[in-house]
Amino acid sequence: MSSLRGRVISMAMIVSWAFLLLSCKADTTSNKEAEALIKWKDSLPNQSVFDSWVFPTHTNSFSSTPPSPCEWYGITCNQSGSVIGINLASTGLKGTLQNLDLSSFQNLLVLDLKFNNLTGTIPNDIGIVSKLHLLNLSTNSFNGSLPLSLANLTQIRELDISRNHLSGEIPANIGNLSNLSLLNLKDNQLSGGLTVGIGALSNLVTLDLSMNNLRGPIPHQIGDCSKLMYLSLSNNQLNGTIPNSIGNLLGLHRLLDLSYNSLGGKIPPQLGRLTSLENLNLSHNNLTGSIPNSLGNMVSLLDINLSHNCLEGHVPNTSVFQSAQPEAFGNNNALCGNIKGPRPCIETEQKGGIKKKQRLLISSLVGALLFSFIFLGILAYLWRKKSPANLVKQDSIPKGHNRFSAWHFNAKLLYEDILEATNSFDDMYCIGVGRMGKVYRVNIPGCDVLAVKKLNFQASDEAEIENIKHFGKKVAALTHIKHRNIVKLFAFVSQGIDAFLVYEFMERGSLADMLRSENGAKELDWMKRIHIVKGVAYALCYMHHDCVPPILHRDVSSKNVLLDSEFEAHVSDFGAARFLKPDSSKWTTAVAGTYGYLAPVLMGKHPGERICCLRSSSAVERIQLGDVLDPRLSPPATQNIADKLALVMSIAVSCLSANPQARPTMTSVSRLLESRNAGS
Repeated sequence: MSSLRGRVISMAMIVSWAFLLLSCKADTTSNKEAEALIKWKDSLPNQSVFDSWVFPTHTNSFSSTPPSPCEWYGITCNQSGSVIGINLASTGLKGTLQNLDLSSFQNLLVLDLKFNNLTGTIPNDIGIVSKLHLLNLSTNSFNGSLPLSLANLTQIRELDISRNHLSGEIPANIGNLSNLSLLNLKDNQLSGGLTVGIGALSNLVTLDLSMNNLRGPIPHQIGDCSKLMYLSLSNNQLNGTIPNSIGNLLGLHRLLDLSYNSLGGKIPPQLGRLTSLENLNLSHNNLTGSIPNSLGNMVSLLDINLSHNCLEGHVPNTSVFQSAQPEAFGNNNALCGNIKGPRPCIETEQKGGIKKKQRLLISSLVGALLFSFIFLGILAYLWRKKSPANLVKQDSIPKGHNRFSAWHFNAKLLYEDILEATNSFDDMYCIGVGRMGKVYRVNIPGCDVLAVKKLNFQASDEAEIENIKHFGKKVAALTHIKHRNIVKLFAFVSQGIDAFLVYEFMERGSLADMLRSENGAKELDWMKRIHIVKGVAYALCYMHHDCVPPILHRDVSSKNVLLDSEFEAHVSDFGAARFLKPDSSKWTTAVAGTYGYLAPVLMGKHPGERICCLRSSSAVERIQLGDVLDPRLSPPATQNIADKLALVMSIAVSCLSANPQARPTMTSVSRLLESRNAGS
């Protein structure tokens, strides 16, 4: 009996000692992690995000409760008190990672530092946190190359280092990350070729390597990534042909984007097997041959773009292509078909005699038409010399077109027509007032309705007249801008002491007016608002990156976003402030605006002081989506709409940084909206 009691006591002592040792080990681990975090914090500039990162004042070497980081902002621990998550995303964090001792975090699963101002290189020993499931360093200013030790993160599932300044090649051993489901390295300066190791990523769902300097062919091994749903390799310098093996990616659903490369050869017929694909973009390459008929099997396509290639022949006569926009086939060699855009196809006979007759007939027709055009041109010239008024009413702004150049019409006559149509700018025709002047609705008989902005300056002396001429010449360049989300500027007119701008008329007025009205706000449902956000983003992206020279709006607000009858957004008043004379009080205007303007299209009003709140260290974590949405609308009816709204809000928050270098470019914003298929 005593022997049994002794064994029981011995077992109890062993269990107690084991528990004590494990507790000591856990405490030691937690203490080591806390010290590593404090050391990193102390190496960084003072910032409020670390206000809670302090040791308790009573803690000392004899304390029974060693310091624990588990209550610190952004830190998550497991039940044993060990750090498993560091999440400081969108906190305005500044500094580097060079003094973060990663070896202290043996149980770390999540490291999320996206949307910050971090600089320097990614630590070479990043692979030491081998249990990591998620690493997100996107939208920072990291430079240098991708560490080779990334290949040691064999349990990682999401790796996002997009929108940084990384250079060098993608490590060849990245294929070791067999559990990876998301790999996003877009918008860097990565070079070299696409490693064949990518084909070993059998669990990959999303692959985005766009907007880099990658060269060489697309490896056929990419067809082994059988779970891919999203693939974007656009805006690189890839050459060679499109691999047939991409047709094996039967799960490809959201996007296949190979645009803006130097890919040649024919479009593989195997792409027709991608029957679940919704968005296909092969534009801006050197693709040749005809469009395979098999692409007509892609019944899920919502958007297709094959423009700016060297394609020829028939466009397949299927519903997929019938519903496509004409621009989807523009700038090719000789595409034809029974759809909008390409010219109709003309069947040719094979017999030599018939072809000879056809050539003779065509030559005769061309000659007759040429003679007719010359004759009509002479008549038109003589008629216009007799009737200069028609330069405005019949040629400058024909019904349904409103297309004329700022310097190719009778300005005096147009001025008189506008005065007559508005009863000398009577306020009853005024539809808006801005800092630069009043806007009038002008209905000239025989023309479409116009919007005329009468500017707040007058040519009172020779100096001002010269300024107006200089201003007019620069504004004239804006009349050549054509974009579906930018209000078309038809002309700048200076006549006598008055000067005004002539725009296309937008039926629904400004976004600000719509949001101020209860009925208008309710008419703008969530999907319409998301579509408006996309339209504004596309317009600004075009102005910043596609115009030569670039145009900076510098005063974007809901007052300057106009809506047409289909609720399509059109940015207005763009660029005018850029051309104003900076050293004259009569010509200057407030163009700077507040940094990080958060469009009220989601909130229903200007966010005001909430901008600062959203930029604070913890607000993004605390504020729920429902807290900032317009209360006049019912909550999103589906999770899909809620996800789209969350994406838009996340992008908006990323634009709130006081540091311009930390904000995403409009290219990044518009591509993110497009790639996530928001609003469609």
